[in-house]
Amino acid sequence: MMIGLILLIFIAYYMFSPSNVGGSCCVDHQSQVNTSLDILNQRYARGEIQREEYLERKQELSGQKQKISI
Repeated sequence: MMIGLILLIFIAYYMFSPSNVGGSCCVDHQSQVNTSLDILNQRYARGEIQREEYLERKQELSGQKQKISI
């Protein structure tokens, strides 16, 4: 009985410790998630896409470019 209580306290402390506040109990996934704009910026920085394509896609992602419906 005492071991179960100690184990429960340990688990509660681990889950609510400041390093784990805000979601995941084991791994900080937020730092590993890239947004579409982050990926686009990285591709442009590596030279995978040209300036014109970069600017066009950036406008599309930010919602500034209106899509033409046929």
